[in-house]
Amino acid sequence: MSYSNPHMPLPMYTVNGDFQITDLNEAAVLQLASGSNLFDVIDTGSRRKVEKHLNNSETAESVEITVLSRSGDLLLADLYASWTDEQECEIVIVKQDQTILKVSEQLGRLRSRLTETNFELLEAKEEAEALLHQNTKLSSPFIELSDTVAIIPIFGALDAGKSENIALTITQRAYSSAVETIIIDFTAVGRIEQGGLDGFAKLVNMLDLLGFMIIVSGLHPNHVKEWNELEFSEDIRFMKTLRDAIERQAGSR
Repeated sequence: MSYSNPHMPLPMYTVNGDFQITDLNEAAVLQLASGSNLFDVIDTGSRRKVEKHLNNSETAESVEITVLSRSGDLLLADLYASWTDEQECEIVIVKQDQTILKVSEQLGRLRSRLTETNFELLEAKEEAEALLHQNTKLSSPFIELSDTVAIIPIFGALDAGKSENIALTITQRAYSSAVETIIIDFTAVGRIEQGGLDGFAKLVNMLDLLGFMIIVSGLHPNHVKEWNELEFSEDIRFMKTLRDAIERQAGSR
């Protein structure tokens, strides 16, 4: 049986207004519980939270939930949703990586130490900055879907510092790879500060100058106005959803 977005490593669903699943990708089948309704995949304790989140189409923030794995285990995850013009909701579920959680916990402990004591301040500050940089790298993985196409899903809020660190990581990975097309997906991005937006605009234009075909997908309506005010090369493509971008690349091969 064939599924949509076979190269997408994150579980993706399309549901209607009654939360019935009308489409899903292979990652959803292999990683999460089966069922005809979205709530068959979600633990009972998270269902009311998910329903409330899906009924609020004005937010790009994620909601932390518990989902059921294919084997029935409980998994902590972030759910991102976007309603389409066809009154269907496209959903991406991002399982929380234990490495990211560990880094976040370490970062929290270090911040507490900085608040409580001035001893070893410089050493602790440097350690915190290193952990924050590591956390930023983990929030922008470079995933090669094929020999020629890579996807960079961005997670969380985007400020100037995070944008700068992501830009450095992405440029290095892109330059050392053999890919020709890079899809930068903003489906899982929440708040974007102006400094983060400007930094990413520079990154996109730089990758374009280096000869990569750039596709930006998943911009939330709250972000589109700001993006429209920036200057981009006419060669850079914008697509509404990550699914559209992946299917376009699959169809062009």
